[in-house]
Amino acid sequence: MTRLIDITTQGSIAVLTMNTAENRHNPEFLSEFNQHLDQIEADQSIKSIILTSVSEKNWSLGIDLAWMSQPTNTPEIISGFMTDLAGLLKRLVTFPMPIIAALNGHTYGNGSVLACACDFRFMKSDKGFFCFPEVDVLVPFVPSMFPLINKAIPQTFFNRLAMTGQRVGAQELLDKQVVEAIFANEEELQAGVVEFAKTFNKNRWIYGQNKTQMNKQILVTMKEEDPAFIESVSKILWKNLQKK
Repeated sequence: MTRLIDITTQGSIAVLTMNTAENRHNPEFLSEFNQHLDQIEADQSIKSIILTSVSEKNWSLGIDLAWMSQPTNTPEIISGFMTDLAGLLKRLVTFPMPIIAALNGHTYGNGSVLACACDFRFMKSDKGFFCFPEVDVLVPFVPSMFPLINKAIPQTFFNRLAMTGQRVGAQELLDKQVVEAIFANEEELQAGVVEFAKTFNKNRWIYGQNKTQMNKQILVTMKEEDPAFIESVSKILWKNLQKK
């Protein structure tokens, strides 16, 4: 069976390649992602991670709404998934090495949140938009997503994206310093990201400490605000999904 995320290595770089047409987030996706992170942490030769996609069209389109709307799901199952999703994001923002997103296609919704959880973002300019469509699909942001997104996106720019659902391209993301650089095509993007990843040979302890301190507000919000919000909104989401 094809895995949802493949892992390969290039010297000291671990490359995680999301392996489906839309790279939607569901329990299986979270499980595989965490398994790969476990493997990377156990390998002391790995110094950096690249997160990319096999799809020529999409990097990640976010939460798997088809899975979430299955009639066998319950509010408790949805709540558990959202809690596990927050757990993966927490792991990424404290992970003791750089995680570099190679945005080689459309990046929407929780895919955009995932990109913001990474330490660095690069994008190709020939194809792909970045978007937060939550306002249109009636899926609210979890409280900790706001400080998480704001670590990557300036507040006024995020306000426009979140309140309008507007799609933006690579050049505007570069202008707003959301991405480090943009490349003309897939080949140049992947080569550029690998060259950037090769520059890292940092001590894991100090890298993890710095990320944890920098992202303290995200962690505090996850602990203090997310659980009650997730429990409440899961019931609303379940009711809305059952109506479709």
